[in-house]
Amino acid sequence: MNTESRGAFSVWRDATRFHLRYWRDLAGIFPLLLVPVLSDLLHSLLIRQSLEEKNLSRGKALRDGWGNILSLFAMKLSFEVSAFLWGLIPIYGYIKAIRHRLYWGMASNVMVFEGLSGDAGRNRCRELIDKYSQGLGARTLVTIPSFILVAILLAWVGSGIAYEPLFSYGLLIVVAACFWLSVPWSGAANTFFYLQLIERAKSQTEETNKA
Repeated sequence: MNTESRGAFSVWRDATRFHLRYWRDLAGIFPLLLVPVLSDLLHSLLIRQSLEEKNLSRGKALRDGWGNILSLFAMKLSFEVSAFLWGLIPIYGYIKAIRHRLYWGMASNVMVFEGLSGDAGRNRCRELIDKYSQGLGARTLVTIPSFILVAILLAWVGSGIAYEPLFSYGLLIVVAACFWLSVPWSGAANTFFYLQLIERAKSQTEETNKA
């Protein structure tokens, strides 16, 4: 397995470890972690706390989050509209749409870790993906979640074949798992992916300076 593949899997591993390590803290704001956009922002704030302060303050994260939610929403909406419009164009448009959704995933992190929003924030999101992702973004935030989704569906179908009542009972679990994958789990993964890009940027800068 190449370095990029290991990096992609490690993002989801780190996201899982974060949720397991701090599940008691996260349980107190669990409903908010299910809200798109807000979940991304709270994960960025909480993961930054875990790295800088080694513990979590839900109150501080909520205060900082409410103060920035509108600016973040505007940034993400800009990328989402562009992704939607590109998605109307077959093949080439789909590729561009994926790239804009990668920009979308960087927005909360650029705001929280770098204090950028508006045009400056959007430009920074584009720079991170265009300059440092080098294919890792699509693998991390598109390919792996797709594999996880397929695994969930196969597990559901397989269990239903083995024990038919699980088709109906398992459906609720499948829906919950898919929602968890698409919002809270992805929110944490977005931040750990951002941190990998920052490390790549530092490494490239150091190599350039040495040369």
